[in-house]
Amino acid sequence: MRFREYASYRPPQPPTPARPHDTHHRWLRDDIACDILGDDPAAPAACLLGEIRTAGFADTFLLVVADDGKLEYRVERGAGSVEVDRDLALIAAHALQRLVDDPAARLANGIFRAAIWAATTSPARTQTSGLEWIATFDQTDSHFAVPGLPGLLPGDRRLARALARMLGSPADLAAQRRFDAAIDAAALRAGRPTARLTATTVLTPAGVTAALTGTDPDPSRTAAIAGLAVTGDWPPDGAPDLLMAPTVRWHGRDWHL
Repeated sequence: MRFREYASYRPPQPPTPARPHDTHHRWLRDDIACDILGDDPAAPAACLLGEIRTAGFADTFLLVVADDGKLEYRVERGAGSVEVDRDLALIAAHALQRLVDDPAARLANGIFRAAIWAATTSPARTQTSGLEWIATFDQTDSHFAVPGLPGLLPGDRRLARALARMLGSPADLAAQRRFDAAIDAAALRAGRPTARLTATTVLTPAGVTAALTGTDPDPSRTAAIAGLAVTGDWPPDGAPDLLMAPTVRWHGRDWHL
């Protein structure tokens, strides 16, 4: 899961406006320190900012994905409890929907795979500060890959792309066969047993993400993405469109919003 493989992706605006403190002004501040961002300002990284909304409460969150197999999830609790795996599953479903819309969107691909990986492994460390709860995931410290598709997807961009194309035409038998072939190829590359989605899996981004992460869909719990920020030097064939993008200085880096 390296951002140097990823390409441009910007999520749509949420259906309801985010409050001002839910944007980069809430999180990308000098007093917010992120443990996974190293000293190399050229290393690509991305942030997703938004809210997890449930039962009338809104938990403001920041998701940071680095280029070297690290992810940090910060949430300011409004509902009084945190369910990290469910939150990450909602974010993964959002990214997968964007990937279905554009299967070539490599950044959406990478965020989806990173969120699936974090939702199916244990954090390397957690901490709390007041209402803020932080979970840090490090690929070098994580457990062995989980079995089945959740263990194959994080390391295989082509498999995630084939999944998105299949979900774009779930009744297309040819697309299903291509997805099955992509699973077999990914398993061969990883030296692991092949796997399949179960017959009961609902073939939508939310349904597939729920099956991959083992979480039950909850219609009352949603993720509202308020913005995306990227930083670092990106390869020419995968660079986000930063022309005219406003910037904010955070962690010694210029983040493009």
